[in-house]
Amino acid sequence: MAAVKLPISKSIANRLLLLQAIHGDSLMRVSSDMPDDVLVLHDALEQLQTFKQGAAQTPNKGAAPNSKQAPLVLNLKNCGTALRFLQVHLQYCYKGEPIVLDGDPRLMERDGKPTTQTTSALILHGESIPVTPNESPYITLSRRMASMYQPSLADSIESCWSSAAFWYEYVAIHGGELLLEGLTENSLQGDRIVADLYAQHFGVQTEFVDCGAVIRSVSEAVCQSEGRSVFCQPKAVSIDFFNCPDLYPAVALTCEKLSIDLIATGTDRLRFKESDRLEAVRLHEVRNDHRMAMALMAADFPVSADEQQCIAKSYPQFTEQFITHIVPRKGINDEGKGKKFALGKLIRNTATTYVWLHDDDVILPPAATEPVCQPEGRSVFCQPKAVCQRSGLVILPLKMESESDKPSLLEKLQIAEYAAIQELTMRTAKAGHAVMCSGANLIVRREAWLACEPDLHPEIPSGDDMFLLEAMKKRGYKIAVIDEPDFTAVVHPAPTWRAFFRQRMRWAGKAPKYTDPDILRCGALIVAANLLQLLCPLILLIKFPIEYSLIRHREALYTVHHTPYTIHHTPWYVALLLEFLYPFYILFSLLGGLFRQKKW
Repeated sequence: MAAVKLPISKSIANRLLLLQAIHGDSLMRVSSDMPDDVLVLHDALEQLQTFKQGAAQTPNKGAAPNSKQAPLVLNLKNCGTALRFLQVHLQYCYKGEPIVLDGDPRLMERDGKPTTQTTSALILHGESIPVTPNESPYITLSRRMASMYQPSLADSIESCWSSAAFWYEYVAIHGGELLLEGLTENSLQGDRIVADLYAQHFGVQTEFVDCGAVIRSVSEAVCQSEGRSVFCQPKAVSIDFFNCPDLYPAVALTCEKLSIDLIATGTDRLRFKESDRLEAVRLHEVRNDHRMAMALMAADFPVSADEQQCIAKSYPQFTEQFITHIVPRKGINDEGKGKKFALGKLIRNTATTYVWLHDDDVILPPAATEPVCQPEGRSVFCQPKAVCQRSGLVILPLKMESESDKPSLLEKLQIAEYAAIQELTMRTAKAGHAVMCSGANLIVRREAWLACEPDLHPEIPSGDDMFLLEAMKKRGYKIAVIDEPDFTAVVHPAPTWRAFFRQRMRWAGKAPKYTDPDILRCGALIVAANLLQLLCPLILLIKFPIEYSLIRHREALYTVHHTPYTIHHTPWYVALLLEFLYPFYILFSLLGGLFRQKKW
């Protein structure tokens, strides 16, 4: 199960910052991975503290009694919370001081009517505001924090339920399960209600554990359990967003993707958020609105790299936790121009940092169904220092399996050969001298692929993977390896001898274009060893134990990876037969590949 790192709650962090400023305490430490809205308010309050200290020191510097202090201009960007909080804070603590609140044009367009943020700021400043029926959870949160305030609260800020909404959206649409780290069941955050909404209307269950909340979808296929209905997707839902307006983009796009009619009430103020969210959802537009960008991405709508910049406002890590899976399909996205054209078109049209490449005929690995993955073989996108963050290309494992319980001799030979090739691929890559990879299962940094595209030899139909590997090494990109069962994709053997040799000749046809020293040395060693075997069959006494050990080691790793097919271990006599045939196969493939190239 994949884990998702959520940002700290903006609602809690910003209220705590304001309380610290009101009480004259040091502001909590912030870091670049926190939401921009928290950084904006922190920066503004820090400037105000410096401004007050400067004003207090002015008389000691011999200034004239009627001298005027230069006005302080606070740029609040597009942070509505900072604007509302500071409008109140300046009236209480800086009344009459030359201080100007400025920001992005959209922020300045916000209407001046009091909001729950205004009421919250008044409560945090000690005003006695009567409790009203159906009070906003954000106001309740402010009352609770004002009554229990301690500077040390900064050490235990919970994760953000508003940000969790986009993962609920993702799971509702795509299925699967995720661990959302740092969420608490008894949170006072208003958007905690997202768990209840998605359980009731969209079949996403929440289970709270020590480190957060596990969310998982309930498939319509298991609508019945022990004779009773667990969850059946409704045709329409009615939801009041008055106390949870930030959930609207995620919920609205979930309904659209699942073909559920949404009857939304309490949406009047959505037109005055970072964008007119009612219109933005209808038109599938980002409009520099962080919640629109994330909601659209979670629902698989295209969001460009430039449009993603606004996401830092609330959830800087969000785009790093998303990955696009690309499967170029012949006749669908190649326009008759081949696989490399299809790859280029698909990669240029995506905006995610990383792209996971798969061939059309593979069985995807278990991790490919998760939006994120973890360090140490389980998560590579959640943490900034994890595997993919440092790499231009990540080589992932493949294994070959027959669709039959009784594979033919041809299939057995291919399975054995493929196991040896995979073991060699992984060992050389781990040693820092990668010589092989397969486009059937690769992760590539988008910007690295685009930089390498000119070196992929468009004149040669095959080789999108090997030429990519060469280009990555030539341009200095790090090549990484994840050799884990959950990342192992499955391919099938060629069904006939003719199809087998056509495939291998296509692979061999690109060999004359290789320039990488590691690839050339490895290729020369393999060809030389097999030619030498023809001249001196006794070489088998050395070759066979080595290559059979590679096969058995790779197949031992396969046994821990569950697939729909039976795993066949290669018996020694099949591997020995392969050793006898391999020199002839090598010669035939090389000669055929030089004169014939099969298009994708």
